[in-house]
Amino acid sequence: MRVLGIVALCAALGGCAAAPKMLWVRADGQRGTENPVLRAQYELDATACLGERNKADLSGVTLTGGGFSGIIAAQNRANAADTVQRGCMAEKGYLLVSEDQALQKQAELAAIAEEKAGSCGRRHPVKTAKVIKTDG
Repeated sequence: MRVLGIVALCAALGGCAAAPKMLWVRADGQRGTENPVLRAQYELDATACLGERNKADLSGVTLTGGGFSGIIAAQNRANAADTVQRGCMAEKGYLLVSEDQALQKQAELAAIAEEKAGSCGRRHPVKTAKVIKTDG
């Protein structure tokens, strides 16, 4: 039993050490660090989504007999809660990317947003109405 506990601890610590640092980027490519309004909006969105994650993590009951099955059940529950948080943030316009890819992804998203903004004018031209004066 002691060996199983050591193996589980090593696996858990090894998994944390290998995970890259993750950052939230805006889906429109804007930088929140340079804009206090966007930064405040991020803080509100992140807080709301953290609350949703916590509710998901606390809902339901996970019954285990302890040991390795307990560790697996806790990890599955944490993964499900993380999925809830990612979905919530995506609904609010954020994507989770690794730190080493954040700048590249942000530039890519900014280009897509700029392209969308430019193509909107071509697809849906503004119609102008002629004003015709009539006597009578």
